[in-house]
Amino acid sequence: MKEQERSPLAIISEIIAEEADINPADVTEETSLDDDLELDKNSIMQILVACEVEFGIEYEQADFEDIRSVADILRSLEEW
Repeated sequence: MKEQERSPLAIISEIIAEEADINPADVTEETSLDDDLELDKNSIMQILVACEVEFGIEYEQADFEDIRSVADILRSLEEW
């Protein structure tokens, strides 16, 4: 039986949950990384680096400043 593919949101939720020490089910598209989860810039950068590895993309420095929510991460994946 083939392993079911996980959605980008599920993968991002797991990455964020690990960094924020929360349940992945608590992460939605609307979740704000800084306001809702109170993550600092370093933690957000760690999340984006993990996304780079997971999805094979590369963020520019400006992207690190613009991404503040799960929806922003998903949007950045679509642009790739």
